[in-house]
Amino acid sequence: MISFRLSPEEYDGFAKLCSERGVRRVSDMARIALQNLIAAERQSDPLSMEVRDLRSQLHAMANVLDRISHIVEGRNASNAGG
Repeated sequence: MISFRLSPEEYDGFAKLCSERGVRRVSDMARIALQNLIAAERQSDPLSMEVRDLRSQLHAMANVLDRISHIVEGRNASNAGG
């Protein structure tokens, strides 16, 4: 069981949507929405997954480059001071 809070305005909007879609209860609509969200996530296209992977790899490479930069700057500072 999952519960969540809605403001009165959110609940009214959700109830109106249920009525428009022919869904009897707000809880049924919430269940349908969650099922659709999960299904969409499972069916996400390969290109978007590849882009996500590339972004992750670029982020990791940027972190490595930052660490290398700090090491080089540290060495330059110690050589200049010595």
